[in-house]
Amino acid sequence: MTEIELWLRNGAGAEEGLRLLSAYKPNPFLARMVERNPEKYKHLLVKALSGMDRASVSATAIQAGTFREDWPFLSEPDCPPELKILAADKITAWKGFIREHSNLYGCTTLEECSEVAKKIILFYSQNRKILSEFAYYKEHGQLLGKHPIFEEMKHRKEMVGMGILELERKRQSTRDSIWRLQKLLRNGDRPDLEASRMDKLQAKQGELAEIEKLIKDYEDAYGKRTSGK
Repeated sequence: MTEIELWLRNGAGAEEGLRLLSAYKPNPFLARMVERNPEKYKHLLVKALSGMDRASVSATAIQAGTFREDWPFLSEPDCPPELKILAADKITAWKGFIREHSNLYGCTTLEECSEVAKKIILFYSQNRKILSEFAYYKEHGQLLGKHPIFEEMKHRKEMVGMGILELERKRQSTRDSIWRLQKLLRNGDRPDLEASRMDKLQAKQGELAEIEKLIKDYEDAYGKRTSGK
């Protein structure tokens, strides 16, 4: 099931439809009509997007050339670094969505179907969050800033200025956060929160990797200074 098929199944909301239109079948004239009067013109949006077959959607999402054409700001020298990071994440998320959707047909038990469905929802959620950032920046020329990557980048900048003791404390607290999130995910008591918890876990794991690197850099630099005395 593609993003468009999921959108149609979930009620075909106008806001999400405009994001999909911008990504897969840009039509500024139609977009303006829907923005001005969603109730009157949403059926045209549905018609435009539902006319795309699965092969067309997949090709549009994965082909690098089309991707850059849809989001030309990614090639501009002043493009925010967060968006460039998200560009790679978006392709990865979409490929993961397509892969897991194919795996769904090979499931033989309810447990397998459940696990694959969770991954499909996770990849879909990741892709949609990035799409929101791209569509907003393309239209307004400024960041929406709701994706977790922005908070991650802020934390990384703060960590660069930390001393070794602060970094050690940060490392321990981050490890504790990762352990708690992993425990919550293992419990599986809140399927509705699983996607957001996975996002937080990935963010914390990336943060821990950055902390480890900063500590190693500090220790390497300190070791060189002391060995030269």
